[in-house]
Amino acid sequence: MAAARALMVSRLAAASAFAPLPSRLRPPVPVGRTPFPRAALHGSAPRPAARVALVLSGCGVYDGTEIHEASAILVHLSRGGAEVQIFAPDVPQMHVIDHTKGQPSESETRNVLTESARIARGKIADLATLSAANHDAAIFPGGFGAAKNLCVFKFQGLWNESLGVYSLQIPILS
Repeated sequence: MAAARALMVSRLAAASAFAPLPSRLRPPVPVGRTPFPRAALHGSAPRPAARVALVLSGCGVYDGTEIHEASAILVHLSRGGAEVQIFAPDVPQMHVIDHTKGQPSESETRNVLTESARIARGKIADLATLSAANHDAAIFPGGFGAAKNLCVFKFQGLWNESLGVYSLQIPILS
């Protein structure tokens, strides 16, 4: 217990070293000048929020975005103060998987944007409206939907179904 108390006291002391000085200890600021913000020295100064585009590919590990990955990303971006916009393409899903059986459902069709709206809780836009100039970063969570609904690797024979990996062969240039 004493070790935990010592650790806590040392952390509190370190944190208080960066706390703003009381007004009675601050040096006077010359008239017409603004004081330099002390918080800027240690990185806690207010910064503009990062603008992040989160691109989903449906809802479900085998036919869309892996839900745990998407929610973990949203939690961490929220904690970091990022402004998040969620996007998905307005196209039909390649497959609809019955997740109780792990097999495709032959009679069912779904839309990637509509399914992604489940994770986004309705706050989602068509991927066609995404502008890179309006965002600082773009994140594409995993799941088979990224391969099936967002890119052409699966269709070009680059997907190795038995290994679950992409087989990309690049010719060597001489």
